[in-house]
Amino acid sequence: MKSTSTAMPKSSKVSAGMTDRPVAGQHESAQSEVEMSDAETREVMTRIAAYSFYERRGFVSGHELEDWLQAEVEVERQLAAVPRPKEAK
Repeated sequence: MKSTSTAMPKSSKVSAGMTDRPVAGQHESAQSEVEMSDAETREVMTRIAAYSFYERRGFVSGHELEDWLQAEVEVERQLAAVPRPKEAK
């Protein structure tokens, strides 16, 4: 029986028409996404924690408010444990 080999397409790290250099403005937009306000950071942390509680429950719906409130308490506890820099007078 004759064996048939399947030709695998050659791939490269750079697709046709693409460069490995960042596009102008790409770095600045990524940097601004990282720099969030305290309120935004708190909300993101709360969303992640609430989803975690939902996940632990086995994705059973109907407890959204309970999960959110529990997440807020957890995030507040975590943030209170982080030492804050002293403000200059």
